[in-house]
Amino acid sequence: MNNGFFLTRRFFPLFWVQFLGAFNDNLFKNALVMLITFRLAESPEQAGLLITLAAGIFILPFFLFSAFAGQLADKYEKTALIRKIKLAEILIMLLGAMALMTQSVELLFAVLFLMGVQSAFFGPIKYAVLPEHLADQELLDGNGWFSASTFVAILLGTIAGGWVVLTDGGETGMAAAILVVAVLGYVASRFVPTSAAGDASLTVQWNLWRNTRQEMALRHDFPQAFFAVLAISWFWFLGATYLSQIPVLVADQLGGDDKVVLLFLTVFSVGIALGAWLAGCYQKPVRSLTNVRWLVWLLMAISVVILIGNLAMNQVVLADDLVGISMFLTQWPSVVVLLTMLLIATFGGLFTVPLYTLLQVKTPHHFRSRMVAVNNITNALLMVVSSVFIMALYAFEFDLTQILYSVALLNLLVAFWYLKRGRVLTQPS
Repeated sequence: MNNGFFLTRRFFPLFWVQFLGAFNDNLFKNALVMLITFRLAESPEQAGLLITLAAGIFILPFFLFSAFAGQLADKYEKTALIRKIKLAEILIMLLGAMALMTQSVELLFAVLFLMGVQSAFFGPIKYAVLPEHLADQELLDGNGWFSASTFVAILLGTIAGGWVVLTDGGETGMAAAILVVAVLGYVASRFVPTSAAGDASLTVQWNLWRNTRQEMALRHDFPQAFFAVLAISWFWFLGATYLSQIPVLVADQLGGDDKVVLLFLTVFSVGIALGAWLAGCYQKPVRSLTNVRWLVWLLMAISVVILIGNLAMNQVVLADDLVGISMFLTQWPSVVVLLTMLLIATFGGLFTVPLYTLLQVKTPHHFRSRMVAVNNITNALLMVVSSVFIMALYAFEFDLTQILYSVALLNLLVAFWYLKRGRVLTQPS
């Protein structure tokens, strides 16, 4: 893996801008979740409702603003936009600090929505600007660093957000933390080099609904890039399904406590980072990414691993009480399930990093931000579909093991669909 570019100005500041942004998002989000769960909700039912509402509030801006954000990023110079977005983050976090200190649910949710808006505007830029600063042969590594660090940032933000806010004076500490991280993100943005000039002739569509429909329709002009979008979004469906069910899987199927849940989240993040690193080490050159077989084989491998994990879960003998990490690791079926989580995440890193690179190199410069916006909208849609899918199966009285069997089968069907559709990758760009 060639990392010679990592410490250069064309990559290092941008890396920290996106890392600190992802960290701050999850720092605030998990602090909010913990406050709702342990202090603000009057009942477990109300806590569940508010946490579900929070997830929806954060993801809504990606549907509303991604297409508009993509147009802005293609029209104007991207580095200037990054700095404005990071400055806006400081203002949002000032409001967030106030919300944490007052513990106002309404204000906390308003800040969460604004954070979603900020992320929706930054998303199309960070992947679109990368090919302007890195050579083609460096893109796989650059995307690998982005993917790996994003999941590490999510994990660290989740841990710190949940731990700090519930300590004595935790609201003050968390308010200070989110402000400091936002300021550091803005400082890093000042070192990002200027990007290529935007398309001044592009007309920005202010009608958000019409804008979204228009940009989604243009995806057909770039079938290879949109194939990458569909594949990336499918992994987000799988990832959202697994991540949302980790607490249930650990507690109900494996008998582990909250520390074991954290262990699973850590292993998942490490797996993504490992897969992203392996993608940079062993993937073929960018020009050879038009071979769809690697994608199909990885999806099939994920289904096989899910089946192995389910079979191991059936061998777990539950104790009377939830067990900690040391006791959990003494049971071989539980260790097997943990290893399957690592493999699924590793395959996911191998799967998505080349696809982000394919999206970048198969989309012309003048449309690249908008294609990333299309990707973000599709990702968000598949994550919502994942939630609906899980709720529907639970409504039909499926248990978690049956749900995971269903996911494995559905994943195989998608793999074969991609294999059939993969001929689009052999078309001229």
